[in-house]
Amino acid sequence: MQTTVYADGISNITMLEGIVRFDLVNITQTGQDTRTTKPVGSVAMSVPALLRTYTELSGVVNKLIEQGVVKKTETQQPSAAAAAQPVVQPPISTTTSADVAVIEPLRLS
Repeated sequence: MQTTVYADGISNITMLEGIVRFDLVNITQTGQDTRTTKPVGSVAMSVPALLRTYTELSGVVNKLIEQGVVKKTETQQPSAAAAAQPVVQPPISTTTSADVAVIEPLRLS
């Protein structure tokens, strides 16, 4: 039996003995500037499976960019002082154009 779980994102990514684990989470807006996350499931996979998943997801993102559903944003190169700080990339923004109202299913294989 397969179960479909809706998730807004992932959290708590860990790797132990070659197995990558992460939680699937839903995000709830609790205030104007505050959000909470609630775990709704978890995933465990080998490193090769993670790399295959990354390749597949990259393909989906590239198709969405090609179709104009999302726009790729450029990030600035960090300065020498900021190089030691973690870089948080901005999320991919969705377009609001009326000509992108219908999203066709992606055929990746």
